[in-house]
Amino acid sequence: MNISSYIGDGDFYKKVLRIAIPCALSHLLYSCRSIICSIMVSSIGMVTAIGNANNVLYLHDYLLWGFEAGAALFGAQFFGAGQFKNMARTQGVFLASALLNAFVWIGIVFTVGDKLLLFYLDDPSIMPYSWTYLKYAMISLIFLCISTSFRSMYQAMHRTKLTFTISALYVLCNILCNYLFIFVLKQGVAGAGMAILCSEMICCIGVLIYAHYDSPAFYQGIRTMFSFDLNFIKPFIEKVLPIAFNEMLFGFGQSLFNKAFGMLGSSSMEAIYVGSEILSMALFAVWGYGEAVSILVGTLLGEGRIEQAKEESRYHLGLSFVVGMILWAFMVICSPVLLNLYHVSDQSVYEAGRSLLAVYGFKAFLRTFTYVMFCTLKAGGDSRIYNLLDSGIMYAVGIPIAFAGVWFGIKDIVLLVLLCQIEQVVRFFLTLKRYNSYRWAKNLTELVN
Repeated sequence: MNISSYIGDGDFYKKVLRIAIPCALSHLLYSCRSIICSIMVSSIGMVTAIGNANNVLYLHDYLLWGFEAGAALFGAQFFGAGQFKNMARTQGVFLASALLNAFVWIGIVFTVGDKLLLFYLDDPSIMPYSWTYLKYAMISLIFLCISTSFRSMYQAMHRTKLTFTISALYVLCNILCNYLFIFVLKQGVAGAGMAILCSEMICCIGVLIYAHYDSPAFYQGIRTMFSFDLNFIKPFIEKVLPIAFNEMLFGFGQSLFNKAFGMLGSSSMEAIYVGSEILSMALFAVWGYGEAVSILVGTLLGEGRIEQAKEESRYHLGLSFVVGMILWAFMVICSPVLLNLYHVSDQSVYEAGRSLLAVYGFKAFLRTFTYVMFCTLKAGGDSRIYNLLDSGIMYAVGIPIAFAGVWFGIKDIVLLVLLCQIEQVVRFFLTLKRYNSYRWAKNLTELVN
């Protein structure tokens, strides 16, 4: 293996700093939506209630992220080809799909939400608090879909500093609203839900006002946005639905892990929820960088520069190794500080949390490497293989290991989570093989009429 083929020149890293860093920070800030709630409600002992409600929220969110990833891959290629009307139509398809997804999940939750909450943690003392938070958070999804549709197109245009600013303002608003509703107005868990609803509403209104006065190239009015027909939608169905379906399966699979871990009791689940929140903070940064990879590689593919796309994808792969190692070291070294943010008073939960963060650090390292390859595959529309490598391996390897471990009597949550990382190792080697085939290097703009 030639190491130098994975190291770019100065211009490449300048471009990455300009595009990827704001994108990664934007996603990192977005992850604070649930983390801020968890930290603030930890002072009133409601971490598990919020974590249980988030199991249901993530079922919606993963499908939304799938639609967003699909919109981003077409948006980036249309931007590279200079087809701004098609960018507007791409936003329209994404927004229609996202809103449909939101209303479906709102209907499900307000119909059988209590049963979903009990499925993940059969603790009647926790369920009322989880439900109180969940009902407010579900309504906020409508505003989230609208603001996300604009954010994805701005990122496709490489305007990641703007999306970072939007995320930063959202987090600031969320912190203020949480403090107001939880501590000043004494609304407790309900206040955390109200804070998310108000924050998403304010963010959505702000994005719409900014887009109206900014008039970006993709912002061509509602009529153009929803002017797509079957010839335009067909490539989206073929390329985007597999990605969205994978994200839905992946999200449900993640919740099945929590179901298995929940069989070990509430104390184990508190350690899992705290550790998972910290892991998600790291992985959201990875997802942001991966999204930037899709945009940068997708733009080159849309411009027809296939060989340069292959070359720069290798540079991203080399950089992902460094990023993954930094995340692993960060989670191990900073684990005491990170756990203290959650006011963990139970010593057994604290020790389990420290050990879990070391395991999750290893997971973050492998996931960084793998996810950058995934985003390269998605940039060229290699979505069906991506499904098999992501959710397929989760259901074939990771989830069976989790439930088998519980069935065979493993009581140590750290050992069980460590065994589940076999899934990450298998996925890494199979994804690397697919990446090296370069079957993903395609110009998708040629598929759209």
